[in-house]
Amino acid sequence: MPEEKKVALKFSWLYLFYVFLAILVLGVVSFAVFQPVKVLPRITLAPGYAFTNQDGESRTSEDYRGKLTLYNFTYANCDGDCPDTTEKMQEIRMAIAETAPTGIDYALVTVSLDPERDTPQKLNLFAEPYINTDLNAVPWDFLTGDPLRVRYMVGGGFELYYEEEILPDQTNDYEIKFYPLFVLVDGWGIIRAEYPTPNLTVKEVLDDISYLTVEINNSEGAAGLAYEAAHLFRCYP
Repeated sequence: MPEEKKVALKFSWLYLFYVFLAILVLGVVSFAVFQPVKVLPRITLAPGYAFTNQDGESRTSEDYRGKLTLYNFTYANCDGDCPDTTEKMQEIRMAIAETAPTGIDYALVTVSLDPERDTPQKLNLFAEPYINTDLNAVPWDFLTGDPLRVRYMVGGGFELYYEEEILPDQTNDYEIKFYPLFVLVDGWGIIRAEYPTPNLTVKEVLDDISYLTVEINNSEGAAGLAYEAAHLFRCYP
């Protein structure tokens, strides 16, 4: 091949390479700026555990794989000034059953912060007004277990810290001091949203569920690459 043609061919390939590179850079910049796909952040892995529910049945973190799971934390003796979030969980459960996207499995989990007193039998009485409804399509477990393991799971895994406080003029009675927290975990066992508030709105949870269901339904193929890019460029709502 004549030297002139070799040089021309070389420059043609270089030209195509630079055009491709420019298109790639332009696409990356456009994706980062315009954020055509929105995702919830992948905060961290949710903690693993093995506890017992209100029916005396074993429940582990693996039982909730493949489900969008909302957690809250309270205890059966929570009253008065205690920030009990159980009523809010029931409200969210009703909304999920009525309006959340179909084709997705959901679950609710309430973890007792007082496992020494909250036996499965006591939790069964506490849970009865909430779980004996027509909302069984959204299962709800109330969990208790070894106090040290609960503290590792709640404090170490979900970073919710709580402590016992002896009641005035009492020697054997106490209450649990804690700040209300809800946590949304996806089917891969990753924490996707945290709500450190007693005034969580149903709309906020349903909006986040919608983001997650769209991502789940587009998690494979070319669409899956777009969602991975959205995580890379922190395209958060």
